[in-house]
Amino acid sequence: MLRTRVLTALVLAALLLLALFGLPETAWVLFCAVLMGVAAWEWSALSGLSHGLSRFYPWITGVLFAVIGWQQLPMSISFGVFAGACLFWLVLAPIWLAAKWHLRTAGNLNALLGWALLLPAGLALLLLRGDGWRLLAVLMIAWVADSAAYFAGKAFGRHKLAPTISPGKTWEGALGALLGVALYISLLPKSFSFGFGAGLSASSGWTNLLWITCGVLLTAVSIVGDLLESLFKRQAGMKDSSTLLPGHGGVLDRVDSLLAVLPVAAAIYLAHLLFFAAPAAH
Repeated sequence: MLRTRVLTALVLAALLLLALFGLPETAWVLFCAVLMGVAAWEWSALSGLSHGLSRFYPWITGVLFAVIGWQQLPMSISFGVFAGACLFWLVLAPIWLAAKWHLRTAGNLNALLGWALLLPAGLALLLLRGDGWRLLAVLMIAWVADSAAYFAGKAFGRHKLAPTISPGKTWEGALGALLGVALYISLLPKSFSFGFGAGLSASSGWTNLLWITCGVLLTAVSIVGDLLESLFKRQAGMKDSSTLLPGHGGVLDRVDSLLAVLPVAAAIYLAHLLFFAAPAAH
């Protein structure tokens, strides 16, 4: 099992890096559209969409994303999308976890919720890509947080974070994730971090504090994203979102935290460009 998991992880990492650094922009949009379509296929089963709708939902999602991606939304509209996603992940998702609302009571309306979860994350993949390094730096936040939480939880975990949702997660693991990401951000070359800090000295203590604060915020929403998908799977009676990835489950199992991290990171990045970078340029 471990061997299968490691081999699958290596293949996925190689595929992502090749696409991230090797594909032209149009092909990158198509790559992300396929990813959105597969995630939508898993969401159909997870959320209990009707058989008729679930047959078309992945295709509609993939095509809708490709059209939006190729059209390149204006910055103001993109910021509105990402701001709405921030509202969901920072306010509504924690309330959802506390109240444990049952996903499947909404029926086919979950098609709209699926778009609200998937499309902002997909659009963030387009916005943050640049030359590849900025997006990779953001993706690493979720991966560092997950790894640090696992090892800290194994070594020190005593107090359950959400025992009825994900019994394996602990407060000690969450603290390990926060510390791991803070260390990662502090060591990250600022030239390809988030694009923050225009008009500020690269060595400014305030700039470094801003980067670390953003990293901690993204770590927190990554935990929320992970827990929310765990709640959905528990309510659906599913261990994994699918068996598409040997040893890992499904695509949603691998991107659960990224669904939260990516749009929030994109909102921070766009807010910087809209409200801070432009005045600094003058």
